[in-house]
Amino acid sequence: MQRFKRTLRLLGLTAMLLLAAAGVGLTGAAPTHQKRERFIDTGPRTEQVDEQATRADTGLAQE
Repeated sequence: MQRFKRTLRLLGLTAMLLLAAAGVGLTGAAPTHQKRERFIDTGPRTEQVDEQATRADTGLAQE
């Protein structure tokens, strides 16, 4: 009886390994988590602010 149980366990383990290998083969390997630093924009960002031209400077002032 113990030999039967041991054989049954071995068959179950083999079946699980085959199912797992087939699942990886069909769907591909599971995705690994990527580092957050890759998605965080760490470069310095500056904005150029142009001064607003007034009407007197552009010559559009009413006389």
